[in-house]
Amino acid sequence: MGKKPLVRVALDLETTGLQAEHDAILEVAAIKFQGATVLDTLETLVAPGRPVPYRVQRLTGITPQQLTGVPQFESIAQKLQQFIDDLPIVGHSIPFDVGFLRRRGLVRNNALIDTFELATVLLPSLPSYNLGQVAAALGIMVAPERHRAMVDTELAMQVFLALHQRLQAVDLALLKDLANLDAPHNWPLLAFFRQELRFRQEKEGLRGVPIRGSLGDRFAAQLGMDPRVLSFAIAHESDAQVNAVQTPQVETTPPALNILEQMKNIVEVIPEQANQAAPLGYRTARKAVLEALMQRTTLLMEVTLGGSDYTPALLPALEWLTGEPFETQPGTSPRRLLIACSNQQSARRLIETVLPRLQASLKSQLPVAYLAEHGGYLCTHRWFGAALRRTSGELTAEQARGLAKQGIWAQQTLTGERSELTMLPQEITAWERISSGVERIPSADGRIASAYDRCVYRRKGYCFVSRAEERVKTAKIVVTTHAGLLDDLTHSHSLLAAIDRRLIVDADLLEEEMSRWSSAELEQTHLLGLLNTIGTELPDGRYQGLLALGAPALRENGPGGLSTTPTVSKSEVDTRMRTWFQTLHHASDAVSNLFSCYGQLLEEFLQHGSGSNNGGRDKGRNSYGGRSNDRTDQPLRLTGETRNLGTWTDVERAWQQTAQRLQHVIDLVHEAERVLLTTQRSHHRLDVGSGEEDSVASELAAIAWKLLEQKRLGQQAMALAESDMVYWLRMPPAPPPFVQQTVQQRLVVPPVPLTTPSGEHSHPPVPVLYGDNNSSFSRARFGLENDACPALSAATEHHEQTLLYPPNDVPEPNMPQYQRSLDETFIQLATALEGQMVILYTSHASLRSSYAAVKPVLEGRGILVLGQGVDGSPRQLWQLFNSQEHVIVLGTGNFWDNIGEISRVPVCTFITRLPMPVLNDPPVAARAEHYSDQLHQLTVPVASLRLRRALNRLVWSEATRNVVILFDRRVLSKEYGSTILHSLPRSSQRQAAVSHMPETILDWLTASGSWE
Repeated sequence: MGKKPLVRVALDLETTGLQAEHDAILEVAAIKFQGATVLDTLETLVAPGRPVPYRVQRLTGITPQQLTGVPQFESIAQKLQQFIDDLPIVGHSIPFDVGFLRRRGLVRNNALIDTFELATVLLPSLPSYNLGQVAAALGIMVAPERHRAMVDTELAMQVFLALHQRLQAVDLALLKDLANLDAPHNWPLLAFFRQELRFRQEKEGLRGVPIRGSLGDRFAAQLGMDPRVLSFAIAHESDAQVNAVQTPQVETTPPALNILEQMKNIVEVIPEQANQAAPLGYRTARKAVLEALMQRTTLLMEVTLGGSDYTPALLPALEWLTGEPFETQPGTSPRRLLIACSNQQSARRLIETVLPRLQASLKSQLPVAYLAEHGGYLCTHRWFGAALRRTSGELTAEQARGLAKQGIWAQQTLTGERSELTMLPQEITAWERISSGVERIPSADGRIASAYDRCVYRRKGYCFVSRAEERVKTAKIVVTTHAGLLDDLTHSHSLLAAIDRRLIVDADLLEEEMSRWSSAELEQTHLLGLLNTIGTELPDGRYQGLLALGAPALRENGPGGLSTTPTVSKSEVDTRMRTWFQTLHHASDAVSNLFSCYGQLLEEFLQHGSGSNNGGRDKGRNSYGGRSNDRTDQPLRLTGETRNLGTWTDVERAWQQTAQRLQHVIDLVHEAERVLLTTQRSHHRLDVGSGEEDSVASELAAIAWKLLEQKRLGQQAMALAESDMVYWLRMPPAPPPFVQQTVQQRLVVPPVPLTTPSGEHSHPPVPVLYGDNNSSFSRARFGLENDACPALSAATEHHEQTLLYPPNDVPEPNMPQYQRSLDETFIQLATALEGQMVILYTSHASLRSSYAAVKPVLEGRGILVLGQGVDGSPRQLWQLFNSQEHVIVLGTGNFWDNIGEISRVPVCTFITRLPMPVLNDPPVAARAEHYSDQLHQLTVPVASLRLRRALNRLVWSEATRNVVILFDRRVLSKEYGSTILHSLPRSSQRQAAVSHMPETILDWLTASGSWE
């Protein structure tokens, strides 16, 4: 008879807020269960003793009237404690709920099982991990009364049972890895995994038997690699699946004629020539695309059809591909197409939705492959090497969760692509332990091949990078991201350079991506982390790090292999290794001193900028390019002027010492790498590239390369020479101040590497935005000649869908009355429309100011107000906007550029001010110096493009009748305003007083047709 399941308690609370110290409990629900059997339940409302916020009332449905006469928490506390007793507590984000109870003296020692944590591990590719979406992914019905305590408690219990069932199916070797993670003991899942491991071992009669003993070692020796790789999904994939991915079939797809007819009906092609008599149709766009592809010329093509619809560029490109002659002419290569998207989400949508639809319309089945950026794949060599071993201290709970998630995912993925994983921000460092991108770093010993060339996993078909490259080589259509394109074209092993027809989607974001891609940081925590990963002496005198891990092979006459303990004692290292650890200690001291000097330099700059050292001259701006204010986050751009600061000499001296000591570390790391690889060969353990020593050697080579890059970056920044790079010193984003200053570099005017190695232009059709029906700004950004590069715009008219309303009597954004006028208008319009609005800000400060002013008023009128960074992330706010009525969302930052796919278009989109670039940002300021007229040549075009992109995604992704408010009077009062207005597709317009706005908008929404 099998062992009975443990008894557990599922729990959920509804509260007035998120702070256990300040907020109150509204409702308690608990279910005692054993397996799928419910043993008992407890449910009660609780008097909070304070008002219930409107947002909580909306989400839970709990009103003040329902709380009349309900018990105080103190009167039910003993009953709740007796119900739970010392049983394990299950819940979604259960530490939050238990935090409220422990604050009140209950359940202080109960084990916790967090279904959020468990879901992030066992469902590694789920886009969101809120309770409802986790339940839906597991096939569990979600009741409409979500956010009530008992409903959520029952749902959490069902989710736990389904997840537990999945865990029971996990490979035993992987379960042991999860249970033995070097994680903190307070990580809720660690005890749960260990309990599950004991249960499984007892069940299978393996208690106390190591998963990999002498038999496993012999098996590893025969395979030449870790036998756990055989549990990976990649090991079960048939050879036929290794070939280029075939685009999935679409069951119901309109024929090509229908799509062409749709394009004819909705697409208006606007040529760049101002004297063109009439707009042209889709056939003109199609002809231009085909000519560019056939003649290998560049075409700038804007596509503004709403959402992410690039059919006018994609469909002709696929026609060109499918129209390839049966036999390729001598001297010509087969037709292939490269498509680069702005991000992974866009690339996935293209592969999974758009290309199948268009291919089906053309009755084609061209193979499609995806190429991620260099760090975008799971490296099996690193995973079975040092990834799960302690090298720089105990893992954080987030890192442990990330590694556990990656272990589960590795047994599911056939591609190893990072884009399949949903990684929370705190888990990214776990991915960096096992990601690709460092495998081709040359060995310190030139006689030994790189890790990629000697890797046994690659030679035996278990390398995700190698398999992706093979798919790319045989595919007709290759999809990548902007970052992936830049990665590949600047690499000596480029796969994409051979594809000379390239379609760059969202090309207006390419320059920004180039700036981000070419950026680097010299940051104290990162540098010290690299040094500590190599090796460090702990306070107790023991050693830790890669050198300690490889001590058995590194010390003279050592036995070889790796250490079986996370740290080693002094007796386990020899004199040479102790010298290495001393060198690392000296380098760490030098780094700390360097950043202390950077802090003093930045402090002097801030004092100078506030006017304390310049006698009051140059009011408003100092001689170093900064504004005179007391902000501690003001960046210091490093230029020749920086030498005038008194502390610069100390910084130079500190850098020289740091650079010298970093080079000593690089030298010792190269020496250790050579020793490890030589030891492996001399012991004749396994093929080079498969042993444990090799994994540590590869990690050391990667860190040496990173340190060398950091050293080069520092040298370039400290030179203060004129170059195409801009360097600046800034405070870290989090307090405390002057703890870990950061030197950043970013490209100022990056060359766009979109030509073939021979230098011949091979640009594809590029959807890139116009400004004022002119593409000169875009041409200049890409270094294209006007005569050699035609341009056209494929757009849809919106004069019957959208009303553009710029009020003509509001203050300009720099006026003191502006914020008050904005908030008052906001309240009037939101009240008239009963919500249904999205308001876009250009700064978090302005957003927070409006949020504080309008929230009490509007929530008193039954309208839910949600603010980015206050009530959740952009994804969470969109979910609430789509599911709630009478709601408004205040957004900034990502709301402009990365809106993504939305299922509900707002009735009103409110633009608070034009999204102009901030010219005191060092990289923007450096770029602006290259323009004689910064306003018209940079600021206005960038604002126009960003505004048009946001409206295209947010307003025109559906045919719903809607309104756009441009609350920035500069579009009417400044001469450049007409340029911005003309850059938008044709819409109906009204320019009138702000007092007329609510009535005018309601008239528009209830009418039909155009108001032109």
